[in-house]
Amino acid sequence: MTEPRKEARLSDAMTDAIVSLNLELDLAHTLDRFLTALIEQTGAKYAAINVLDDEGISVEFHYRGIAEGVWAHIKRAPNAVGVLGQIPDEGTLVLADLTQHPAFQGMPKHHPPMGSFLGTALKVRGTVFGYLYLASKPGEFTADDEAAVEVLAAAASVAIDNAQLYEKALARERWLTASQDITTALLADPGDEDVFETIVASAKDLAGAVNVALVLPGVDGTWTMEITAGPQSGELLGLELPPEGRAIEVIESGLGVISSEPPGNTVLDVVRSFGPTLYAPLSAEHRPVGLLMLWRDRGMASFTAEDLEIAQRFATQAAMALSVAELSHVKSKTTLLEERQRLADDLHDFVSQELFATAMQIEAITHDVEPRLAARLTRTLDHVKRAQHEVRGVMSSLAGQRTAEPISERIRREMVMATDSMGFAPRVQVDWGEVSHAIGGEPSLSDDLVAVVREMLSNVARHAEATSVYMEISGAGGRLAVTVVDDGIGPGGATNRHSGTSNLANRALRRNGTFTLAPSRPGSSRPGTVAEWNVEAAG
Repeated sequence: MTEPRKEARLSDAMTDAIVSLNLELDLAHTLDRFLTALIEQTGAKYAAINVLDDEGISVEFHYRGIAEGVWAHIKRAPNAVGVLGQIPDEGTLVLADLTQHPAFQGMPKHHPPMGSFLGTALKVRGTVFGYLYLASKPGEFTADDEAAVEVLAAAASVAIDNAQLYEKALARERWLTASQDITTALLADPGDEDVFETIVASAKDLAGAVNVALVLPGVDGTWTMEITAGPQSGELLGLELPPEGRAIEVIESGLGVISSEPPGNTVLDVVRSFGPTLYAPLSAEHRPVGLLMLWRDRGMASFTAEDLEIAQRFATQAAMALSVAELSHVKSKTTLLEERQRLADDLHDFVSQELFATAMQIEAITHDVEPRLAARLTRTLDHVKRAQHEVRGVMSSLAGQRTAEPISERIRREMVMATDSMGFAPRVQVDWGEVSHAIGGEPSLSDDLVAVVREMLSNVARHAEATSVYMEISGAGGRLAVTVVDDGIGPGGATNRHSGTSNLANRALRRNGTFTLAPSRPGSSRPGTVAEWNVEAAG
């Protein structure tokens, strides 16, 4: 009668253990409950679950039975070597004495002695999640122990799967919340550059990365790490991506990548020592606007396809927000500068000219009146001339808001506006040092260059039906030149718009230059267009 009652107690305990496992949604707590149930059911002194990477290196280790102080001396989890490397993916490895197995390689210093041993793979959805170790049961592990382990492992598989699904749902929610916060902040203040740092910090925390870089494009086609975070952030900041590197491929293809180490044949020196890598491109309206680069340290768990999927959604959302915010900021800046120019023109056409005419009249009247009145008119004339001087100063200040900006920033704004109009970003080749030298100190030439770039790209957007545009700005050989090549329907549409091309031609003629417009592929059904504006340099 005793034995059936014992089996009933075991059955009840097993049921309680299974129910307990499935009540827990936190993965770490689920594994702790599982290990506790195994110790209670088998009588083992020690229990552990070791999660390994593809190379058999431990990336997570959960244990029961070993005191915290002892574990602090051991310091590291075991890898799949020695006896642990003999555990099969199907079935169990049961040993009466661990130390007597031919593959035994000894214990780490401070490790407690172990005798009997049971090891098996723990699977979730048919894939090995980790390896289970039970050790130091008084006597030996029995067939009943193996059966109990099998039943608990099946229950744990379901519980672990549920916990992982729950963690993934929470992770998605955190990523979604972060992307919504970024979008809200950018739309509220399109010029808030702190949002870039928020993107990097959020990605670092949510992805469990150690080092992060947000790569943004330059006008000249380069891609630079503009915002960085992590221990090596200072070394990463400002680095340009090598043109032949894997990161550039990711940007151009729009396809993210995960790897156990920085991928590609060309890797920046500071990145070589990094471990698991995730690259998530930022794309908006099918054009690249950035790249999110995430790295973990060597020995840490690799990024998963799930990590890449979630990070890619975050990057896409961030890219859309950045694109809208940048366009809004550029339009606001352009509108402000144009309004300043309009005010300057109005001051010149109305106020300044009126003051000049008034001064001329007062000066003429002064010669025709008695000396006492002439003296008063002279003092009034001085006031008018001072007013003229102040107005000229205001006009200069308003106009200077535009011309004082670096030419690279002004052209960058035009690129953003053109990208919005065309639906894709033009490729740009320019040497800013060379162009700045060609412009010299002549603000009007800088204004002409900006106007020419705007008009040429506007012609493409309105008439060419192009799918790609290449623009080169050159300041070599004493000439300043802008060349735009598109793959559209040809120059006919552009030449029919007289005002656009005549403006370009007139700007060229005023500077002893030329403007030409011709097919880039004569005879083709879509001949494309080559437009070139070429004038004398000032520098």
